[in-house]
Amino acid sequence: MVFPRERSILLMYVCFSWCHQPSEAFQLRHQCIHATIDQKASRLHAIRRPIRPPIAAKKIAERKALIETRQNEASQDPTLLTEQSFADCDNIHPCSKRALVEDMGLQKMTQVQAETYNAAISGKDVLARARTGTGKTLAFLIPTVERITRNPTYLPGNSIGCLVIAPTRELAIQIGEEAEKLLVHHADLTVQVMYGGTKIARDMALLNKKLPSILVATPGRVLEHIQGTRVRGRKFSDDIIAKTDILILDEVDRLIDMGFRKDIQRIISFMPRKEKRQTMLFSATIPRTLKQAMKDSIREDYLEVDCVGDGKSSVPTNLRVTQSHVILPDVENIMFYIYSILKQSTRTKPYKIIVFFPTARMVSFFADFLNDGLDYPVIELHSKKSQSSRNTASENFKKAKDAILFTSDLSSRGIDYPDVTQVIQIGLPESREQYIHRLGRTARAGKDGTGLLVLLPFEKKFLTELKGMAVPLNEDMQAMLSETSQSKPPDWMESNLDTVKSRGNKLCTSAQLAYLAFLGYYIGQADRINAKSKDDIVQLSNQFSNAIGLHQVPSLSEQLVTKMNLSGVQGIRIEET
Repeated sequence: MVFPRERSILLMYVCFSWCHQPSEAFQLRHQCIHATIDQKASRLHAIRRPIRPPIAAKKIAERKALIETRQNEASQDPTLLTEQSFADCDNIHPCSKRALVEDMGLQKMTQVQAETYNAAISGKDVLARARTGTGKTLAFLIPTVERITRNPTYLPGNSIGCLVIAPTRELAIQIGEEAEKLLVHHADLTVQVMYGGTKIARDMALLNKKLPSILVATPGRVLEHIQGTRVRGRKFSDDIIAKTDILILDEVDRLIDMGFRKDIQRIISFMPRKEKRQTMLFSATIPRTLKQAMKDSIREDYLEVDCVGDGKSSVPTNLRVTQSHVILPDVENIMFYIYSILKQSTRTKPYKIIVFFPTARMVSFFADFLNDGLDYPVIELHSKKSQSSRNTASENFKKAKDAILFTSDLSSRGIDYPDVTQVIQIGLPESREQYIHRLGRTARAGKDGTGLLVLLPFEKKFLTELKGMAVPLNEDMQAMLSETSQSKPPDWMESNLDTVKSRGNKLCTSAQLAYLAFLGYYIGQADRINAKSKDDIVQLSNQFSNAIGLHQVPSLSEQLVTKMNLSGVQGIRIEET
């Protein structure tokens, strides 16, 4: 291409050359003009065909590598996949199929996806049970997107096609991320995630801008919007949710266990009645009480899919998890024992370990205490942290190669942390089901993993609740703990125990809160441990208080003592008024 200015100069030159013999200077001018034209034309040519920046090529290479890794890992576990191919499935929207196969690197459906898909896209209610890490999220997202795209009355941005309710913020965020991946090629479909701990005004701004096709939320935040939010003059309760005809409850057993049953029922009361609504319930465990609790919310002809089974050879944990347990020799040296277990578990690299504690306050204290002695920082994640801190901790652990996460049951359900090599559960889990859910954080996507259950002497009874599951004694770890009981704790540990004793500092305050949490938790678990009365539980709690370095057992207010039904129990210290 020649620019206008150079074209006019060239024409002048051609006309002039007809009348005059070009001089040597004019020939030089002619060469310069053509050099300028060639240079500018070349520059324009480069602009019109931009070179892909190196960072873009790097991202493409990383995505291809991730896809190959996912495919290789999935093929290693014959229990994970079926013969149903996404690419060959005629009743999946091309945009969804492209996201699944090209972007997410998935080739075949898992069992729960294959067994629920046809019923789900037909609008049938579903109750599905499947092992953790087997694609439950996509099992409800893929058919949901399909139903929304096939609905001739659905107008993108004008109504919410589906409401997904999750028990925790972290799980809601993860579901939202998975939905975004699935919708990446659907130009008109969107997803929005809402949960407590963030400004409700931000939710409202996004809702007013455009109603999402899929809304993922925690129960409390949905109720907040039902109580008073208006979207472009329309009531969220009567004009929006009232027309949302797809409801999904993820980790539904946990939603019920966490006391959300009344909240769920109230939310459902604003939605279309069950005959005009599709309801899908997904979880890794389906207790008998769950069906009774949800019978009024789901149609009688619902499809029940059980990808676990209840036979002796079938357990709802990933088959690639090697499980074992140890019993701590005593309560007095609990800090030294846990430290020794962590040192032993991190000898082989790479390691990515999740350590569960019974309560958030115990997570906080053990993280504060042990961080000083370990060669690596502990990532701390629990409900007492701010939402921004929780998000940061979660992202840091996801990206880390060698890391340890101390957490509460906040991280036990549905959260997908890649490459977790081991799950360590310290103390009595809330239930057999909770033990299973925690264990499901490892051995995902076809990889191997180990699970270690660490019990205090008075918690041995819990092993009877694991009947039918292979959780043998870890003899090597038990022998190591026996040696530890005869050894002297390291100097840094003695120093931290002295700090707790000295009172008036952050570590001491953290220890006091851990004691109160320990006491409250085990009072609630009295029937599941070898404790005959509350006197026994208080005695055990006071031993724990001494073991974590407290100068004396923390005192309780009279009001708290009455609330916990501890009046007259020996060993309780009451605050002086």
